[in-house]
Amino acid sequence: MDHNRVLAVLALAAGVVATSAAAAETQLSGTGTVEYHLVHKFHKITGVSKAMAVRGTVDGSGLKVMARTQVSTFDSDNTNRDAHMMETVEGEKYPWATVRANLPGFTLPANGRKKITVQASVELHGVSVTHPIDLTVETKNGKTFHVSFEFPESLTAHKIERPSLLFVPVDDEIKIVGNADVTAKS
Repeated sequence: MDHNRVLAVLALAAGVVATSAAAAETQLSGTGTVEYHLVHKFHKITGVSKAMAVRGTVDGSGLKVMARTQVSTFDSDNTNRDAHMMETVEGEKYPWATVRANLPGFTLPANGRKKITVQASVELHGVSVTHPIDLTVETKNGKTFHVSFEFPESLTAHKIERPSLLFVPVDDEIKIVGNADVTAKS
């Protein structure tokens, strides 16, 4: 085989590999709800946002995903409390609560339930904090997925001054809980 034929075969093989790698990329998109649970010595507060958007990809390198919601969409059933929360997290200046995560080597399950731990960067109040987050991914058909998560987050780690009631500040740790319905498209 002459030199030009070898180069042509290698170029063709590289094209096939690149095409199959590009074809193996799956786009993820969906929506969901996320809530925070905040504890004060005298009561507990839950704020819910039904406006979480999820975008991501799964390819040969694994999973890359981002979920975010505007902090102004959280509702605790108390407008004064919600206004104070917006002031506390400087919602006008930092309007998004965002989680970016990746998991090398991840593949979407074709059926069933899969628990995974992703390395995530949680951004709130303009400050990102990186730590693992556990997710549960469920599917019946390999194209639509229900994702749920729950993890603790520190207010002070995000440089948020803990609000006080009767001179008693809320607990530093809040619990973040969420669910999303995500569709995969190749």
